[in-house]
Amino acid sequence: MKYSATLLVIATALLSACGGGGDQAPASSAPPAATAPAAGTPAPVALGATLVTVSGRVTFDFVPAVSVGANGRPGLDYRNTTRRPARSVVVELLDAGNRSVIASTRTNASGDYALQAPLGRNAFVRASARMTTSGTASADIAVVDNTNQGAQWAIDGASFTTGGAAVVTQNLHAASGWNGSSYVAAQRAAGPFAIIDTLYNATQRIVAVDSQITFPRLTVNWSPNNIASPGTLAQGQITTSFFNTTTNGSTTTREMYILGRADNDTDEYDAHVVTHEFGHYLQSAFSRDDSLGGPHGGNNDRLDMRVAFSEGWGNGWAGVALNNPVYVDTSQAGQANGGTFNVSAGEGSNPGWFKESSVERMFWDLSNNSGVGFGAVWATMRNGLTATPALSSIHAFANALRLGTPTTTFANTLRPIFGREQIALPTDAYGAGETNFGAPAIANLNPTYLRYGNLNSSLTNICVGNAADPNREFNKAGQYRYVRLTLTASGNRTFTLARTSSSPTANTDPDFTLYNNQGELLVADSTTNNSETASRNLAAGDYVMAVTDFNLFSATGGNSNACFTLTVR
Repeated sequence: MKYSATLLVIATALLSACGGGGDQAPASSAPPAATAPAAGTPAPVALGATLVTVSGRVTFDFVPAVSVGANGRPGLDYRNTTRRPARSVVVELLDAGNRSVIASTRTNASGDYALQAPLGRNAFVRASARMTTSGTASADIAVVDNTNQGAQWAIDGASFTTGGAAVVTQNLHAASGWNGSSYVAAQRAAGPFAIIDTLYNATQRIVAVDSQITFPRLTVNWSPNNIASPGTLAQGQITTSFFNTTTNGSTTTREMYILGRADNDTDEYDAHVVTHEFGHYLQSAFSRDDSLGGPHGGNNDRLDMRVAFSEGWGNGWAGVALNNPVYVDTSQAGQANGGTFNVSAGEGSNPGWFKESSVERMFWDLSNNSGVGFGAVWATMRNGLTATPALSSIHAFANALRLGTPTTTFANTLRPIFGREQIALPTDAYGAGETNFGAPAIANLNPTYLRYGNLNSSLTNICVGNAADPNREFNKAGQYRYVRLTLTASGNRTFTLARTSSSPTANTDPDFTLYNNQGELLVADSTTNNSETASRNLAAGDYVMAVTDFNLFSATGGNSNACFTLTVR
């Protein structure tokens, strides 16, 4: 068998291949068969016919990530490695000489496949870490090697000749590469299949409530070289597992990068981490995500509302999708350490809309409440955040959920759930009615949005500060001020943001971004001191602006607060 992307030989067997890391799992340890349609099983072809059936099962080693391992800390539990079916992955029969594809199919929910081949061909079977369908919906998700020019990860069986039997059995197995004390780097074939399996589970959770969904193309970049260090992505220096989307004209590319460096940080078996990043993909592809990104998760992080919402959704969704609230992220020597938290626990101190732990609990509680359920949560994520220009936040989500909820559920269910984390159930998408701005209160957050008046007038006292961001990480509460405005007529509009005060320096670097209900429309981020101006032709309607001073994020000599005046002409 070959482990390819890098195509390094790891084992050879004629009919089956078994790798180290675990025995055959009992039936009860395998995930439940989901809704993927069977791969199709051709009837065996009689001897003397011109075709032969090639069939078998594709499996991989699954290593559980546990919150308490043998050393009392989180880690990968290699002692309980099990063999799992590789579900809905692409299987091809290739000519052993010229490597052309003779036939292709995909595995079913048991990892089984079957295809037909002409007699007398010297061939081999390849299983790729690529999922092409999911349930009654469709998907195209592939795990590739970002350190090898995006090569597709796959395992290859030994070559054989079709003929001599009506059915030829070719089983393939991807081993973990763990030898009892460390990884053999060239044998880590199971990693990409573990990622695909986690994403299979995640897609099935969506399919269960949205059966006709089509998942846009997703590329997952994983490599044993991917390390928690900044640098060049093509060399594996990815810093952390993350999701990214880029748009070039009408083409949108969505990618996940997953850590894989042994004894540093591996995430291929950390199902919550993979599902969290897939949550960002879902928000990007089907909803709206205005998050700034950046560092998050510290004990006292009071985040910008867009960041808290996006990260809280990722954490809470991971717990819901895996039906397990205990989030585990393994790392360090022997993958025998890491971090863990419970998404159902909420925030222990100073809860609110600015805490990702508060938001993640909202998604867990709402999804597991019989009066709400994940179907309503997903429908609100998919449709509610684009109903208004309000930026993606727990307030915009809560209002959309409120509008689609019967009055009795509103009173008896929604209000108590949000109240437990001291988040107001707002009366509009803009957070009206919110009274919790932290303890002590973070300046420049009340009200959540300011309101711009008539065209050609000015809005003063648009103030921002970094009191919640001592490390100047650019994504904390109070560093952006939000402004609502309504244009009563279409036309070319000029937006001017001018400094009125700042401290401790006399200079500011004002920036702003304009949004409508579909997201970002206009970005103004020049380096001009104390003023920012930008124009765009706009239709009549409602808009939102996010205002900041880039000097708040300066490591040295920056500002701690600044105020501006906005004029629209």
